Amino acid sequence: MPSASPVPSVLSDPVGAPPALRPTPVTPLPLAPRAAAPRPAASDAPRRSVALVCEAASGGAGKHVLDLAEGLPALGWDVLLVYAPGREGHGFRERVARHAAYGYAVATVDVGRAPGPRDVVGVWQLRRAIRRFAGGRRVDVLHGHSSKGGALARLARAGCARRVVYTPHAYYTMSPALGAPARRVYAAVESGLARLTDRTIAVSAPEVEHGLALGIPSARIALVENGIALWSAEEAARRRADARAALGVAPGDVVVGYLGRLAAQKAPDLALAVFHAVTAQRAAERQLGRAGARGEAPGGGRVRCVLAGDGPDAATVRAMIAGLGLEDAVTWLPAALGADVIPAFDVFLMTSRYESAPYTVLEALNAGAIVVTTDVGGVASCVVDGRTGYLVASPPNVPWGATQVVSALAARVVALCNAPDARAAMQARARAHAARFALDDMLRRTAAVYDALEYDVVDAGAAAGAPVRRTTEPAAPVARGRREAA
Repeated sequence: MPSASPVPSVLSDPVGAPPALRPTPVTPLPLAPRAAAPRPAASDAPRRSVALVCEAASGGAGKHVLDLAEGLPALGWDVLLVYAPGREGHGFRERVARHAAYGYAVATVDVGRAPGPRDVVGVWQLRRAIRRFAGGRRVDVLHGHSSKGGALARLARAGCARRVVYTPHAYYTMSPALGAPARRVYAAVESGLARLTDRTIAVSAPEVEHGLALGIPSARIALVENGIALWSAEEAARRRADARAALGVAPGDVVVGYLGRLAAQKAPDLALAVFHAVTAQRAAERQLGRAGARGEAPGGGRVRCVLAGDGPDAATVRAMIAGLGLEDAVTWLPAALGADVIPAFDVFLMTSRYESAPYTVLEALNAGAIVVTTDVGGVASCVVDGRTGYLVASPPNVPWGATQVVSALAARVVALCNAPDARAAMQARARAHAARFALDDMLRRTAAVYDALEYDVVDAGAAAGAPVRRTTEPAAPVARGRREAA
């Protein structure tokens, strides 16, 4: 367990530790060699301070911020985590409650997801929390995450932070469902706030390219891909056995699973349509005598479908399950952590409409699950098509969720269910490929971006829109194209 670092105690609006919370320590890993410009050891350099701001404390953004808060103290940073209660994802509170063990401080702000008058109060609360954390001085870095957290950080920067960093975790303007007028409005907001931002950290190459299209200077964008705590082969096998036992999965069963927020971006309706197509295909194979009487896959096991997640579209999902007659075919787990349920999956199904670089895909690779996914955002940088999973693109001018997309996803899933040897080989390649996304690499490269800001000649907040001259290289070049196969 990481040792505690000398940081201020919990600030205003403290987060108390509820009883009987399950510990979730981060597994230490060897440092990855790709980190650029690593910091000196903490004992050789003065400690610096960073405030991490996150309103969307759920899903990948919440996990990312917690990983930074837990890992940066060991790299010489005093850390304050500021979040908005009410939208915490499953497991977020449990990890925050253990903040003292990792050496970071916590405060909250009272804001909602949508822009509104409460944001003025939120900015004031954020400034107050930073002043208390820093003893009346400015923090070295104020790092906002997702749209609301990024806006709060940049609006609160005056007198509170020497530098401001923003991680979008998928720009809202990347959504294909956004109409042209709304897209122009959100793009204008992002472009305006970019003038108050010293550096934008993108987590995928498509996110970098989208930022450039919004008018953000290339010198102010760095690419730092998401990272995860990797499991040993023994731990992965243990987690798989535990997860499958919890679901009542027989040794020969093939589990096809979805995990994500039940919201329009993640398209759970498309996942259910794929499940329906897969079960219909299994029924057709039974009639032709190509599967057992219980819908068995080759090898004697059944094909099991699991839907894990909750969110604003839960009622719609429930109605769709009933309407498609999937009550007996789909196991729905409203409250589930990726680390607890994904190891049970043989095939991980992702149906998102837009993404940057989803953590669930990395967690699936780490667990040895084959990823079958819509080809959106930075997913192609995580999945090697045909080797660690399959990427399915929506044809031009074809509505999302149309029969062509559902059929293509279902065909990949059914083919994997029917080919145990090929499935096992692909699962092994997925596990090997996960090693390219180490958590310590992400931590070191994020700290390197913070450090590089020390050498910028122009302060973006003082000279909005002025070009920034740098004396250091970006943390990582913008990679275009897909990763090499593992």
